[in-house]
Amino acid sequence: MKLGSINVVVKDPEKALETFLKLFGTNNVKKVVRFKGMTDTVDVADGYYLIMRLTNLGIYAPRNRDGRMGAHLEKYGEGIHHVEIHMSQEEFEYSYRKFKSLGWPVSKPVWYGRLSEAIFWLEETGEQHVPVKFATKAYKLLEEESTVYLDTPRQVEEVRIGEEYIRPRVELNTIVVVTNDFERQQQIWTTMLSRQPIEIGDQFKLTRREVPDGRGNIFLPVMYMFGGGGEVTRVNLYIAIIPEAPIKKFLDRRGKKVAYHNMTSFVTRDRMHEYWKQLEQAGFAMVDPKPYLQTPTGNYFFFVHPISTHQVLCEFVSIFVRDEAGRMVYDHSDSSLHLVAPEVQ
Repeated sequence: MKLGSINVVVKDPEKALETFLKLFGTNNVKKVVRFKGMTDTVDVADGYYLIMRLTNLGIYAPRNRDGRMGAHLEKYGEGIHHVEIHMSQEEFEYSYRKFKSLGWPVSKPVWYGRLSEAIFWLEETGEQHVPVKFATKAYKLLEEESTVYLDTPRQVEEVRIGEEYIRPRVELNTIVVVTNDFERQQQIWTTMLSRQPIEIGDQFKLTRREVPDGRGNIFLPVMYMFGGGGEVTRVNLYIAIIPEAPIKKFLDRRGKKVAYHNMTSFVTRDRMHEYWKQLEQAGFAMVDPKPYLQTPTGNYFFFVHPISTHQVLCEFVSIFVRDEAGRMVYDHSDSSLHLVAPEVQ
C-alpha cells in the first residue's frame, strides 16, 4: 500500500498541465498520460496523469456538475479533490470487504478493462469526510459480485512533453489533511490505511510536540508512512490547537470537519534557494520572500500560493529521508555544494 496519487479538479486541464510541469520540472516527470472520457459511473472527466518518482499527480476536468468531482468544483472551485491509495489486489479486496462490514459508504468496484485496473471510492459522506479512492493493478477477476466492468476511458495515451522546464530534484510525496477532531480522525485513518500513525511533533525522536509553523498555526501532527528510506510516501494528519489559526479558519470557511490542505514535495537541500528563484521568475506567486529555515528541524521550506497553482497550496521542503522507524535523516545524495563530504557520518 502506498499513496499513489494526489488528484486535483480544474476547469482547464491544458492550462493546469502547463502549470504543474512548470512547477515540478519536466525532468522530474517520467511520463504524461492523457485521458478522455474517464468515468467511474458517477463522473466523466478529461485530463492528465503525471507519473512521477514517488507520488503521481492527477489533473481532472469533470464534464458533469452532479458527480463527485463536478459537485466539488461547483461548490469549492479548483483544488485538491482526493487522494488515490495504490495497493495489491489482495489488500484492495480485503479493504473493500472491511469497509462494507463497518458500514462505511463505499462505491461499487469499477474494473477498467483496457487498463486491467480496478477502483472503488470511500465516499465523502463517510466519517473521514473527504473522498478517498483505492486502486489496484488486477491480475484476476474481482470476487465482489457488484463490480461494474467498463471498457473505458475511451482514450488513454501517452503525450509528448513540448517545452522543457528543468528544475532540481523534486519529489511529490505527502498530502496534508487537517481536522477539528484529531483523536477520532486518527482512529478513522488508522483503520482506513491499516497502519498505526507515527508521532512527528519531534521529527528526530518521534514524540508528540506542538509545532509552530511561523504563520499563526500551532498544530499537532502525526504521519502515516508507506515504505522506507528514500521511497517514503505519507499522509500527514494535522489539528490546529488555537482557534484563530489559519488551519482552523480554512476548515470553518468550507464548513468541514476534515479537508485536504496542501501537498508537500521535497527538493534537493543545497538548491532550495535556486529553485525558489526559478519559480518566482516563472511567474508563480510565492508566499515567502525566500526559503524559511525552520529551527527545530534544520530544514528549509517555502510555499507557493494557490492563486497560481489552481488553488492547490504547494509546500516545498529541503530533502530528507526517513529510516524504518520513521525518524528524519538528512539526505545529501544530490548535493553538489559542501565542505564536508556527504558520505562522512
